[in-house]
Amino acid sequence: MSAERRLAEIFSERRKHRFEKLKERWHELEQLIRSAQGFSIRHLTAQELLRLGKLYRLAVAELARSNSQMPDRSLHRLVGWGYSVIYAQPPLQRLKFWNYLTQLIWRDFPAAVAAHLPFFLLAMAILFGSAILTTLIILLRSEVAASWLGKEMMLVLQEIAQRHKPGHDWLPLMGRPFAFWIILLNNWRVALTGFGAGAIAMVPSLYVLFVNGKLVGGVVAVSHQFGTLGELLGFVLPHGVVELPAFCIAAAAGLSMGYRWLCPGDLARWAAMMEAGRKSIPLLLGALLMLLYAALIEAFFSPNEKIPAPAKWLFAGFEILVLTLYFAGRAVFFGTKKPLMTNLCADGILWLR
Repeated sequence: MSAERRLAEIFSERRKHRFEKLKERWHELEQLIRSAQGFSIRHLTAQELLRLGKLYRLAVAELARSNSQMPDRSLHRLVGWGYSVIYAQPPLQRLKFWNYLTQLIWRDFPAAVAAHLPFFLLAMAILFGSAILTTLIILLRSEVAASWLGKEMMLVLQEIAQRHKPGHDWLPLMGRPFAFWIILLNNWRVALTGFGAGAIAMVPSLYVLFVNGKLVGGVVAVSHQFGTLGELLGFVLPHGVVELPAFCIAAAAGLSMGYRWLCPGDLARWAAMMEAGRKSIPLLLGALLMLLYAALIEAFFSPNEKIPAPAKWLFAGFEILVLTLYFAGRAVFFGTKKPLMTNLCADGILWLR
């Protein structure tokens, strides 16, 4: 009788131990499911993903065994929840584009700008250095301005300067929606050109920035000569304070790739270049979004003759303040974190699946 009681005690202890072990496993499985933000397993690390699969298979097997004896409702709920995470397409999954877009704007983009700050500063120095040099050449050495810019470009700049006379509505309201698309596509073309050229040993991108800086400096200097500088700045500044940094950010993304091609370090050239390309994707996407905003301002706000030039200057100053706080603040908080977009591209997954 004592032997049977001993066997019963051993069986009871083993059953209790098994129950406690299964309880710990199901708790771990539940935590892994909860950590999948937005019901997406992409937010799990590789180890967590393997652990999730193992625990889910154990849970399914245990559920099948328990259904033959006494159904476990809590385990049934947990397995169903795990299925919705691993296999199903819940409604929240459809919002992943907006989730990625939010994380790009809120975290990845400013963090990437901070990580590529030397290339961004180099691009800004080339662009504005060329603009200042061109402005000084036209104002101080007007006899060589045509040789510096070309006769055709001087005629174009003079036309632009005359266009911005006070009270002159050079872009009618009905034509602004069409102008928006023209401006947007042109700005994206310039940004992508700067990005692609930078990947070719850096020099072509620097040349693109230098040429665009000449145009900026030329239009400022010629407008000063025609006495329309105030109105021109009222038109240029509201979108220019966003547009020009966006061009430099896109160029910085390409410059980082070109630099890794020239200085690959311990990696092969193509491997180093591809690594830099993955890290620069948030830069390029953020720059394109900035240019989208700049095109809206340039088409619908900047040419509005009813808004006085000083008000447009103040608006441009507010934009500069917002951009400074945005990049400085987000870089401080998230500059040390690895961008989500880089993780996705490293795994061979596009952010827009």
